[in-house]
Amino acid sequence: MRPSAKICHAKKRLGRAALLYPGWVLLLVGLALLPGGCRHSKPRPNILIITVDTLRADRVGCYGFAGGLTPNVDALAKDAIVFERGVAQVPLTFPSHTAIFTGTYPFHNGVQDFTAQPLSDRFRTLAESLKDHGYATGAVVSSFVLDRSWGLARGFESYDDAFAGQEFLQKNIGLVERRAEDSVNHAVSWLEAHRNQPFFLWLHLYYPHTPYNPPEPFRTRYAKQLYDGEIAYADSQLGRLFSWLKESPNGLFDNTLIVFLSDHGESLGEHGEKEHGYFVYDSTVRVPLVLKPPKNAGLAAQRVADAVETIQVGPTVLDLAGVEDPIQKQFQAASLVPLFNGKPHAPQRPAYSETFYPLNSFGWSPLRSVQTARYQYIEAPIQELYDHQADLAENNNLAAKDAAVAASLRTQLSQLLADYPAAATLSSATNASPDILEKLRSLGYVAYRAPASASSRLADPKDKLLIFQDVLRATDLIQLGNFAETRSLLANLQRNEPHLYLIPFLLGEAASHEAQWKEAEKNFGHAAALNPGFEQARMGLARALGLQGKIAQAKDLLGTLLTTNPQNFRAWFLLAQIESKDDPRSSREALDKVIAIQPNFALAYRDRGLLSVREQTYVSGAEDLSHAVAAGSVPEGSVFELSGCAYDCALAVALDGFGVSS
Repeated sequence: MRPSAKICHAKKRLGRAALLYPGWVLLLVGLALLPGGCRHSKPRPNILIITVDTLRADRVGCYGFAGGLTPNVDALAKDAIVFERGVAQVPLTFPSHTAIFTGTYPFHNGVQDFTAQPLSDRFRTLAESLKDHGYATGAVVSSFVLDRSWGLARGFESYDDAFAGQEFLQKNIGLVERRAEDSVNHAVSWLEAHRNQPFFLWLHLYYPHTPYNPPEPFRTRYAKQLYDGEIAYADSQLGRLFSWLKESPNGLFDNTLIVFLSDHGESLGEHGEKEHGYFVYDSTVRVPLVLKPPKNAGLAAQRVADAVETIQVGPTVLDLAGVEDPIQKQFQAASLVPLFNGKPHAPQRPAYSETFYPLNSFGWSPLRSVQTARYQYIEAPIQELYDHQADLAENNNLAAKDAAVAASLRTQLSQLLADYPAAATLSSATNASPDILEKLRSLGYVAYRAPASASSRLADPKDKLLIFQDVLRATDLIQLGNFAETRSLLANLQRNEPHLYLIPFLLGEAASHEAQWKEAEKNFGHAAALNPGFEQARMGLARALGLQGKIAQAKDLLGTLLTTNPQNFRAWFLLAQIESKDDPRSSREALDKVIAIQPNFALAYRDRGLLSVREQTYVSGAEDLSHAVAAGSVPEGSVFELSGCAYDCALAVALDGFGVSS
């Protein structure tokens, strides 16, 4: 039991003793007024927020889909408030979750796409607020893109972001994930340990996200539509969670506020977009948002037609929990409670969305939109307006025909942007410090081109769609190991788009897969020069330099990464690898840093254990290697060479070093 809960129970038990010990009563009352004290007679609800990545609203049964993919979510919705037009503020995973858990717009908090720096510590999170008010706080996330190093772990006493180590060796870091079944198991384990106290749990599932690969029987059942198969699989796992809550004693399900939503949708070919992030049409920004209130809240199940924003989740949760906290001054949208509590309320303002992916990754125009229950207006070089009631697919642009409606929504968009200050940077390229630029110039990479100013006339992403599709195809070809076709495709692109940094970056990725380190250095260097703020390009360049024996240059470059983002444990890990041969002590210090930042990163335990074996410090070596094997850094029996000794041999030597038989 948490201290504040003990205080509240103690007050109830005082009885006649209060007359004998008035000083204790004053002390208890004073403590109860602290954050987490029992200022409310009504018990606060448990809170469970579930985010299912990349889930379109129109694939959920309670939103009209007849395919039967989501029976468990649909059953939850029968006793819930269903928001018919939930709108994500940005169709990318990390920025969208940042908006949800800070209650702030992406253009304000600075996390706008995957080239962003971690969330600034000047922004308070929902978890920090609830922790300070007596809640046990836990999170289970299923993708590396939400790893703790990005800043969303603040306020969570437990942040479960452990991923099998071999995933980092085999995949692009953006594809490192954990199956829904495993994440639900972890969530249930956490709940079992905290069900007797007020809790806040965030469960994130990475299904249905590309590459679509649902387990059986869903893979066979949905062989022609694997996206749907992943949705059905995720729903089946949520069914296990809901069943556990319902079967738990003390009415756990009834006493829990459950918020179910997605961070963004998925464009399955609509408007020429294959996945998400590039456009802001309904397919990627309209999301399911279902709120199951605690039973004692006295709120009836209903449907809300207004367009609402996912940044309204935080204000709504605190409202229903009866919590007052400084974060409420940070929130940039209102609680949703007035929309469903039966009381008069002011009109809901239009819901906002944006994507800066076209700008930050391609140098093309960003897109912003606002929408109501009926219309969506998109601000672009060629503006767009769609009537959802008459045109669900958003194929008929009414901006010229209904100019008055477009003008009204454009004015409301301008007012919203004026109400909240934007982050200091327009593009990730502006994050580059003079030190970074000097390091790149010293290596011979001087092609840095300043990002376009806000007043520049940028290309409309609609006009650049074929180029975008070719970049995505090149990415797919790299994953498939078809490097010759990758180079051919990218060479053609580069002739037409010489300043597009993703082209040399992908060429560097292809060269790395084939261990062509000189070629990788050239291309990663070019990419970093075109966009010095892109960490992955500088990471690739540092690795290529290190593997060619250019240790000093590699270390200098990593130093710039760690100066701008000291929580980048991948940079610390790369530094440890570069140092391991000639400076084991520095390598160990870097590995210690990795583990301090991310204690779930099994590869760091593996490498630290191998260092210990080499130094004949067998006790610590065996501990680290055992930890690495248990965490899945490499499958048992895999070979990792260390001075002629395989990985499993090294573990045996470590165990034997202090008298334990392997």
